[in-house]
Formats: sequence, structure tokens, C-alpha cells
Amino acid sequence: EVVTCLPEYYKWNQWFFLKFLENGLAYRKKQNVWWCPNDQTVLANEQVVDGCCERCGAEVYQRQMEQWFFRITKYADELLEYPGVVWPESGKIMQRNWIG
Repeated sequence: EVVTCLPEYYKWNQWFFLKFLENGLAYRKKQNVWWCPNDQTVLANEQVVDGCCERCGAEVYQRQMEQWFFRITKYADELLEYPGVVWPESGKIMQRNWIG
């Protein structure tokens, strides 16, 4: 079980994030996002169904917000072909589309 509030967990996440940041792999920029005014949160594309929030049913809209991004496209082949993970073809397609 993963418990994200435990120091043993989040200290490593913070360490990895700082390494990404130090190496220019994490950056911020403005990006259009799906926004749910009822839940006051950003939604992934998959959480928007027929223009509505899948959680509460409220109509959502796009707004621009500053977001964190990771420069991972130059590692795309390595990430997709990592021997420790066996991807089904549908998973490879989804990951390839996400990675870039």
C-alpha cells in the first residue's frame, strides 16, 4: 500500500522532483486546462464527459493556468521500451501519445 502522506514516501518524491528541476527537466508554463467551477479543480481530458465533470456533472470550461511540465520526450523510446514493464499494445499507444 502506498501512503503518500508518510515522510518515507514524500521525501523521495521531493528528492526526485528537485533532481528534475536541477537538470532542467521540470518547468512551468501557461496551458489551457479543463476547469470544474463546482469542484474548483483542474480535470484531465479523460475526466470530461460531454463537456461535463465526471465527478459532479457540472459544465466545465477551459481556462489558462500555469502548470508544471516535464521534458521527457527525448526519453520516450527508453520509457516505452523499459524491460521492467510489459505494455499491452493499447497501453503503448496511450503512453506514446502522452509522452510525445
